[in-house]
Amino acid sequence: MSHAIRAASGADLPLLAQVERSAAALFAQAGPALAWLAQGETLPLSTLQALQQQGGVWVAADGCNMPVGFLGAELLDGQLFIVELSVALPQQRQGLGARLLDAAAAHARSLGCAWLTLSTYRHLPWNGPYYARHGFSEIDAAALGAGHARKLAREARDGHEPALRCLMRMPLAR
Repeated sequence: MSHAIRAASGADLPLLAQVERSAAALFAQAGPALAWLAQGETLPLSTLQALQQQGGVWVAADGCNMPVGFLGAELLDGQLFIVELSVALPQQRQGLGARLLDAAAAHARSLGCAWLTLSTYRHLPWNGPYYARHGFSEIDAAALGAGHARKLAREARDGHEPALRCLMRMPLAR
């Protein structure tokens, strides 16, 4: 089945929590230290609405035009920062994440950004190594700016183990 990648509509936004929850189920397999993420809070609807108003939410829609994956991003320190990339468990490993990354990269280029950035777990196969396969490399927060450093600090306050987290960036060809 072919999936369309498109800008999220207002009607899509309330459906994205179930996509995020499905994707997060992988964390239950990552060991007890990260199992809490499988039950963690999803992005608030208000956050998704704010990202969408800036043109920063894309969905992978199935044949019935229902979202099965999404990417939300925002400008941060002059770069496009990926707030969330989630693909529902049944639709994973079909290239939807890569296609959503492509949509975000095209948007970032149109805004004049040099990099696509994100924070992730460096050791989980579907986190750091996944993004590395898609052209991202680890970078120090100081090289990206104060906004990125604040993101990492907030993640630590939210319960993410700082030693396991990293910032990554992907260069955007002009």
